[in-house]
Amino acid sequence: MRKNLIKAGDEHLQYEIREIVEIANEIVKRGVPMIWENIGDPVAKGERLPSWMKEVVQQAVDEDQTYAYAPSKGDLEARRFILQHYSNHEICTVEDVIFFNGLGEAINKIFSNLPTDARVIGPNPTYPSHATAEAMHHGGHHLTYPLDLTRNGRIDVAQLERAVREGEDIVGILVINPNNPLGVVHPREDLEAVVRIAREHHCFLIFDEIYQNIVFDPSMIVRLADIVGDVPAISMKGVSKELPWPGSRCGWIEVYNADRDENFRGYINTIVISKMLEVCSTTLPQVVFPKIVGHPEFAGFLATRIAKYQSRANQALEIFAGCDTLRPVVPDGVFYLTVTFDSERFPKTEKLAAVNADVRDYLNSLEASNELRRDKLFAYELMGSEGVCVVPLSGFSSPYDGFRMTLLEENAELFDETCRRIRRGAEAFFRS
Repeated sequence: MRKNLIKAGDEHLQYEIREIVEIANEIVKRGVPMIWENIGDPVAKGERLPSWMKEVVQQAVDEDQTYAYAPSKGDLEARRFILQHYSNHEICTVEDVIFFNGLGEAINKIFSNLPTDARVIGPNPTYPSHATAEAMHHGGHHLTYPLDLTRNGRIDVAQLERAVREGEDIVGILVINPNNPLGVVHPREDLEAVVRIAREHHCFLIFDEIYQNIVFDPSMIVRLADIVGDVPAISMKGVSKELPWPGSRCGWIEVYNADRDENFRGYINTIVISKMLEVCSTTLPQVVFPKIVGHPEFAGFLATRIAKYQSRANQALEIFAGCDTLRPVVPDGVFYLTVTFDSERFPKTEKLAAVNADVRDYLNSLEASNELRRDKLFAYELMGSEGVCVVPLSGFSSPYDGFRMTLLEENAELFDETCRRIRRGAEAFFRS
């Protein structure tokens, strides 16, 4: 080619949650049935949508207007509903609610519209879409502050403040609450400290709050809208977790205190203009969202789902209890479970007994041609021996070795078997 077509930062373009599926599919071709624990899709794991929810969608499909363009910022009635039920009218207006085709698009818009020398520091471990978008816009590795797994994922406030104070190019701070992949809910004390740091160092905030209503104890949740004060900020939320409807690809941002800083307002305007260039997001899920969430059956439906996730978490924790190699992070909500490895006690690993020779040869070729971190090596070996696909924790930019699995399985007996396979694989993989 006449010029290099590869943008600086493209080497950081990764999404382990789906990339590992390519490896898993090759193992399936070699005769290993797979239990898929890699992606948070409730429908794929067997959850049935209730008839009343389908009826709401069917009624909307019969309306001609749902086939039309929506306003670029999103359906007005949906934005009014969000302002009333999800946001804070004292710091946000209906014009500050903006819809996107899933939070993946919103994340890309937020980072790609920043100057390349403006950085956003995020948590570690983190959701890969955030890390990748920040790295690609800058053309280098993304910036992180640590979550302390010895304190159940608490934000290391001191290290965050030091990084922001010393990093003059840092303009934004990202918090994922509740956290994905850890499933922990950050306490008010830590979140208020993050707001203080942003205020004192003239940064804006990004809070990914898409799981705010998927928590085991709702009293634990502290919304950004309730503590942000006068700091410019963006809250990210979406349709796909609460309903459940991941295929809707429907999310939104709420912009807080947009008029308190002219520069921040200009930045938000560039995001809006870039959205206008796409015309709008998909109309149907925006239109039906208020009708589904406002349905008399919805609260009970959501509570039942959350109770199931908590039951699955307890089930997994009970099975993993007493396993010297596994250290689960006790979740406060979400539908994931993160498990780390005790690397100090078990520094060496063994290859597992693959289902057949063809699988063993395939794994050997992968492992010989790549320098794999132990958690990715474990994920590959687990697929080849036990037929369970989990996501290596290194895929979440984590310094800790481990994996993330889901709590979505509808069949309790199958989930029990899945956890026992994982434990068996871990006990055989590690040796002291």
